[in-house]
Amino acid sequence: MNSGESSSPETPNPSVTIYDIAEVAGVSPSTVSRAFSRPDRVSFKTAEKIRAVATQLGYGTKLETRSTLRETKDLVGLIGADLSNEYYIEILRGAAHAGWVEDVWITASDVQESPQKSLAAIDKLSGQVDGFILVSARLSNSEIQKVARTKPTVVVNRPVPGVPSVLVDNYDGTTNLISHLAEQGATTVSYLSWPEESWTDAVRWRALLDASSGTAPDKTEIITRHMPLPQEKLATMSHMQVSKVTVISPTVKGGRNAFTQWKSAPTDAVICYNDLVARGFISQAQAEGWTAPRDLLIAGYDNNSVATLSTPSLTTVAGPLRSVGRVAAANLIALVRGLKKPMVKPRVLPTRLIVRESTSRTVPVPRKRSS
Repeated sequence: MNSGESSSPETPNPSVTIYDIAEVAGVSPSTVSRAFSRPDRVSFKTAEKIRAVATQLGYGTKLETRSTLRETKDLVGLIGADLSNEYYIEILRGAAHAGWVEDVWITASDVQESPQKSLAAIDKLSGQVDGFILVSARLSNSEIQKVARTKPTVVVNRPVPGVPSVLVDNYDGTTNLISHLAEQGATTVSYLSWPEESWTDAVRWRALLDASSGTAPDKTEIITRHMPLPQEKLATMSHMQVSKVTVISPTVKGGRNAFTQWKSAPTDAVICYNDLVARGFISQAQAEGWTAPRDLLIAGYDNNSVATLSTPSLTTVAGPLRSVGRVAAANLIALVRGLKKPMVKPRVLPTRLIVRESTSRTVPVPRKRSS
């Protein structure tokens, strides 16, 4: 059939076949067949193209009686690395709010930091949901891209080429934190890292290295909203020594265990992967006679409830977690409904440094030395 011969969607043309659609859409007949019978096996972009061509050629009635690609379930799957962590709950709450506004429900799966459980949850939910929000997924870029080819997908906390993402500006937040620690008299800083393959972890470590060497961020490599600091602050930071300790888990227990490693080569300040690790580190430090901020400075990330309940209260880098969830869910819902194209660049939301007792000194005090 010539591509110039089209029928209106209201007048189905029974002579149109999948071969006609394939020719106009520029895909194989088998891809057209899968788009009708198993749309979850065809990329969202290709499926939408086939749907449009099918409608143009008058194949609309058959398309609707098979498995219409425009039909939505009003259900989105959120895959969270650890839903026992308040960090992920806040993102889920933001996503749920966006869902309520659009009359879409969010179903969440706790995959307990496991790549295998992440893939299993995605596979189980694939036929039931319109799309996925992947929050700190412990999956490779290629695995995430494969998911995005079959379902609209938005990634939170890391950029993945070709997949929309929403990020918190960890680079800028870390730079502001280390500047504060330098002002409080710290000249050596340990970063309690986890996991090493994490994009977020790598960005924070890069910020620490850049700050300690007086290097400006290369925005072709680093995704950040970072604004240059005043020269006097840069000068204070540029001679700091930074080191890394890898924790066994991003938990209170992980923080306690990290203290044992840290005290063999103590530093003036400790930046913890999150507030839970910081809480555990403070607890173990106090048990062994160390006091913050007198003997050392301690800070975390996320601003969850333990940051204010801790004694001393904890300095932390806060991201707008509910906003992250809302932005991710709103973008995904718009993609599912065909209201917008995928974001080309990651959406980067700002952080805020919240200074509390654990790093607040009136006068810099030399750190305590281990005996």
